[in-house]
Amino acid sequence: MHSNRVKEYVAEHSFCSEYLFKDWVTFLEVLYSEGGRVSAILWWDHCKKNMQNMSVGGGGYSDPDDTDYMYAETPFYEDGFETKTLDEIKDHIYATRKSGLILGDKYFSFDLVPSFYFEER
Repeated sequence: MHSNRVKEYVAEHSFCSEYLFKDWVTFLEVLYSEGGRVSAILWWDHCKKNMQNMSVGGGGYSDPDDTDYMYAETPFYEDGFETKTLDEIKDHIYATRKSGLILGDKYFSFDLVPSFYFEER
């Protein structure tokens, strides 16, 4: 079970049923400062709705701050993060966002955003 501080952060900053945040860095810092750990990452592609046909993602959530954009769920899921430090996870996320994701020869990521699964306690 997560601490009250983590629960409060989720309640205040989550905009969908996934652990998906615009400010994922602050979320991770709160989670790790409270003793939580990430076990896996599911990637979402923040893209214009009219460009989703070119995105690695499909379906998802409208961006609550700009209805022309959405968070499209991708098939890219990574696990095995339980033993990684906070800095290692942030470095991995930054590197993946920088390199992007490609699916086949015509689908690519626009702006990747991670959502998180947690280590069971």
